[in-house]
Amino acid sequence: MTGNEAIEYIHSMVWNRKATGFEHAKALLEKMGNPEKKLKYVHIGGTNGKGSTASMLASILQKAGYKTGLYTSPYIYRFHERMQINGEQISDEELAEVTEYVKGFADEMEDCPSEFALVCCIAFEYFARQKCDIVVLEVGMGGATDSTNVIECPEVAILTNIGLDHTEYLGTTLEEIASTKAEILKENGRAVVYRSTPSVEKLITEVCKERNIQLVFPEFDSLNLKEHSLEGQVFDYGERKDVFLSLLGEHQLRNASVVLSTVDLLIDRGWEIDQEAVLQGLRDVRWPGRFEVLGKEPWFIVDGGHNPQCLEALAENVKAYLADEKVVAI
Repeated sequence: MTGNEAIEYIHSMVWNRKATGFEHAKALLEKMGNPEKKLKYVHIGGTNGKGSTASMLASILQKAGYKTGLYTSPYIYRFHERMQINGEQISDEELAEVTEYVKGFADEMEDCPSEFALVCCIAFEYFARQKCDIVVLEVGMGGATDSTNVIECPEVAILTNIGLDHTEYLGTTLEEIASTKAEILKENGRAVVYRSTPSVEKLITEVCKERNIQLVFPEFDSLNLKEHSLEGQVFDYGERKDVFLSLLGEHQLRNASVVLSTVDLLIDRGWEIDQEAVLQGLRDVRWPGRFEVLGKEPWFIVDGGHNPQCLEALAENVKAYLADEKVVAI
């Protein structure tokens, strides 16, 4: 099998919906000997900001010296972006080798796994073979029945900004969507949750209390933006001063506060992450398609916002960074 053949096989999966992605992934992983149980995770759900949050945290963990897996979806340029270790995408050869291995088990299943479940299982096997110290794992959709939710209690679970998205599957109110996404918060775990409406925060607080979960809401009031330009932004958050973030926008500062709160919980768990790793990780992080500057003469910016919350953030950024410019929208 070649890399292209692996991708063709993955895309050939046709989900008949007899089972959820969670059930498919669980069944396939059991056939594979449960490689996901060999790894430690930070599990990231939510509506907006999952990818940015994941990339920031993975960058910091890498700078701290850990072999860090990063699993995200969808991809921007090529499929291989979905599985990275220390910023390096899975190679064609590795993708082909692992996919061929997983195919042997998937083809034995009476109920064909969904494409996303199959990709998750390939990623778990890849990260386990590579002996990652920790994997930053992004939820695909929702939480309760998402394929990534097969993992046991992670080091920390994160819920990013919760908004209206995939309403045909997840619910039509913020509370319904939050309830589904909160299913990644597991008994006796630790959670960092982006600030939301009082009703959503109440719901999540009750879930955490019932499950004996240590819950942290980042203190957005502690964020202090000191300067910004289309090159990046400098901010303070609590005791951390003069932090440079390469990602743009006030919403990315809030995402960064989620990341920094997560770092503090990981440190409490015994992970060694010093201030220099934090500063370098946020300085060097890259995440394409999020108010990304592609050119300077003239400024050419691309943004992949796809729901109301994303478009609000885009509008805020245009006002903040381009107030004196003639803006042409495509």
